[in-house]
Amino acid sequence: MAEIKAFKGIRYNQTLFAQKKIKLEDVVTQPYDKITKEMQDAYYEKSPYNIARIILGKGEKPYDEASAFFNEWQDKGILLKDEEPSIYPYWQEYDFQGKTKTRKGFVALLKLEEFASGVVIPHERTLSGPKEDRLKLLKSTCANFGQIFMLYSDPEHKISTLIDKEISEVAPLADITESYEKGVRHKLWRVRDESIIKEVQELMKDKTLLIADGHHRYETALNYRKLRLLKDANGAKDANYRMVTFVGMEDPGLMILPTHRAIYGVNTEAFIHRVSSYFVAEECKNKDELLSKLEGKHHQYGLYDGRFWWLRLRDENLIEKFVSKEKSKDYKKLDIVVLHKIVFEGVLNISEDKILSKECIDYLRDIDDGIQGVNSCKYELFFILNPTCMEEVQKCSAHQESMPQKSTDFYPKLITGLVINKL
Repeated sequence: MAEIKAFKGIRYNQTLFAQKKIKLEDVVTQPYDKITKEMQDAYYEKSPYNIARIILGKGEKPYDEASAFFNEWQDKGILLKDEEPSIYPYWQEYDFQGKTKTRKGFVALLKLEEFASGVVIPHERTLSGPKEDRLKLLKSTCANFGQIFMLYSDPEHKISTLIDKEISEVAPLADITESYEKGVRHKLWRVRDESIIKEVQELMKDKTLLIADGHHRYETALNYRKLRLLKDANGAKDANYRMVTFVGMEDPGLMILPTHRAIYGVNTEAFIHRVSSYFVAEECKNKDELLSKLEGKHHQYGLYDGRFWWLRLRDENLIEKFVSKEKSKDYKKLDIVVLHKIVFEGVLNISEDKILSKECIDYLRDIDDGIQGVNSCKYELFFILNPTCMEEVQKCSAHQESMPQKSTDFYPKLITGLVINKL
């Protein structure tokens, strides 16, 4: 059973911001794991109250500094706690292929469940380093700053319809455009009506939840709860809950983008000859021709090595040779799995450990960045993929099989700093 509840969110004091001429868009950020060094520097320049100073510190003791900033900003009234428990509808409007889309979600607290319960299901593997980092931040600040993106099934859109009706004639608390995903408009409301909150709670009870984004943050919350329970079994009730943004799987604004792969530091000599044992390799005149051939095709990939290639798997039976027999057919059919197992591990001899540690691979959203990387000799090979579809994510999750890292890129990202949960 998925148990959610309202909470007294902490938000930036926009009344004070108006007096000081501080813009809300200058204090919020992309998720911590999307922030590059250059982005971090830019966020710091934007405002002395930018949330990056808490979620990604620069000093010798970043976690102590995060706690100090968080406490100071509350003491100074930069951050204020809402007086009533609320859920927070969160909409993101963006343009895609000439059409405006809106992804509708809501922020609430979720009672933590171990994965074995089947209530919360992951779809990607996690790494120890990020979890250790987030745990130190959580222990230092006792607060949730970034969102976890959870999906639930609601074919009749009962929950979003209920919430939409409640906020239809109310101005949002926040209405901003964050600087790094340009053109994405973020809107946040607050719902305090206890009857509405109870109805949403009832509708969520029978839901199975799928982690779309934030696997490290969720596992960190589980680890933090264990630590709290070891210290004080009775005083750790607040650690049983974690701030989450919930979005319906059937939401028309739900979008998954492909994450392309760039390879460097490996032997790519005669690669086209070697890969041709498994894939038909056809040269294309340019990027546009390649993309037109690739779009929507299963087990087909684009490749740029200075020239554009269209790669097509010769025989699906080859998959059985490279992927463990223990894996489900749904897992084996994933484009990401075929590329990783046959091309990366089989042809390029890149071990799974090297892929996980990002020793010779970069993950890119923008195709032109990959092409430029090859042209500048930063990368040897750049692979262009089609996006993973929602149905594939659901099937693998149903088998309790974790997909390879960076299998999905849910767009747009949930920004950090609109609302905070203090334990």
